[in-house]
Parts: sequence; C-alpha cells; structure tokens
Amino acid sequence: MNIHLCKGDETLEQALEYINNNDSEGRKYTFDKEADRCYIGDEAFVNAPVLINYRNQYWALHIVE
Repeated sequence: MNIHLCKGDETLEQALEYINNNDSEGRKYTFDKEADRCYIGDEAFVNAPVLINYRNQYWALHIVE
C-alpha cells in the first residue's frame, strides 16, 4: 500500500493525476469522491493499493482494469 499526502493546495484530482503519472508499475487508478472516502481500519482502507490523504481524510483508490 502506498499513501499519497496532498501538499499545500493540491486537489484530489491533482493527486490522482500525480499518482497515475508516477506509478512505478505503470498502473492507473481511479476513485469516487463520495463512495471511496474511508477511515482508518475500514476494509477499503486496509485493502487499497493506494490511499490519498487530503487534509487528514482518506480516499481509497482502485486500479483501472
């Protein structure tokens, strides 16, 4: 699992773009702002390949198939 910490005024969309452009294995990710927000200990949090931490809130990303 990787965690991307948003910097300064970086948006969720910018974070996703950065993650997609810099994945070491060339994978692409997506998420839904409403459905994929998660909390420490949630199944989505534990099983996500990548998390975005935006202002101390977390979103679980999914690999685009």
